[in-house]
Amino acid sequence: MAGGGGKVLEVMRSMIIRRCCIGLAALLLASAALADWQSVAPGVDFQEFREEKYDIFVTRIDLTNDAIRVIASRQSEKGTKVSDFAKKVQAIAAINGDYFDDKFNPIGMTVGPCGEWDNTKKTKREGYVAIGDREARIARQSEVDPEVPADEWMEATISGWPALVANCEPLSSSELPGSDAFTRAPHPRTAVGLSGDRNTLYFVIADGRRTGVPGVTLPQLAAFMAGRLHVCSAINFDGGGSSAMWVADRIVNRPADGVERPVGDHLAVIFQRDTTQCDAEEEGRLIAAMKERDTTTTVVTKTTTQKPQASAATPAPPHH
Repeated sequence: MAGGGGKVLEVMRSMIIRRCCIGLAALLLASAALADWQSVAPGVDFQEFREEKYDIFVTRIDLTNDAIRVIASRQSEKGTKVSDFAKKVQAIAAINGDYFDDKFNPIGMTVGPCGEWDNTKKTKREGYVAIGDREARIARQSEVDPEVPADEWMEATISGWPALVANCEPLSSSELPGSDAFTRAPHPRTAVGLSGDRNTLYFVIADGRRTGVPGVTLPQLAAFMAGRLHVCSAINFDGGGSSAMWVADRIVNRPADGVERPVGDHLAVIFQRDTTQCDAEEEGRLIAAMKERDTTTTVVTKTTTQKPQASAATPAPPHH
């Protein structure tokens, strides 16, 4: 009996040691992972996730930090490269936004410092990410009525399609809409995600179309964002050659075209002290001049049979 008791104690001791070792290993791994985040500014961190077949760039933003603010572009800034927009607003980090047409008009709702844009398509197939004072939301397309204007709290809103993560779970290949060529083939991608408490926003860029780095499928991107970043909601933006991320003072990824592409709209995080108020009169003048230029360009486009920029921005978006 005594011998049997000794064996039981030995087994229990072995199990305790094993569990302690596993716990310590997990703690060390977690510490190593946290150490990979580089602080760019108060409340803003950056990390590159590089694996055998993908290269993903992530900016993590603490929405509760009063020193920083998330903004979207003004309507007068459409058709601007991410780097040019970032320099103009003194961005800590910035990414490209929604799909767009041949005049760089976004497909879905956009809200910037001067309010909601009036030139967007606002289709029924777009969701959005919206950021405001102490509020943040990612809405799926089924939750959006394109006829309803932006809520007053929405200070920065960019639309996208499709949703990638819902209720903290990645959408599967069968759940994600779109053609095989768009959804289930690897491409460069841009996306944003929110933590479960909606206090942390993630900018995500996946490089692609280069040797050894084809890009990611939408199911892979959804799994990465839910599994590695632990987001509880996420939405896809325009990708392909449009995918670009600015951090600190440069574009950190490698745009698929070899050079940056002008895009429809943008999302950025800036220092609160660098916030500039909307000059409605100046914005109106710039928009009027832009619309006049767009009208002139329309004639040229029709005679030269140029393809819409959006069709190149992301391979055959099903809704455009």
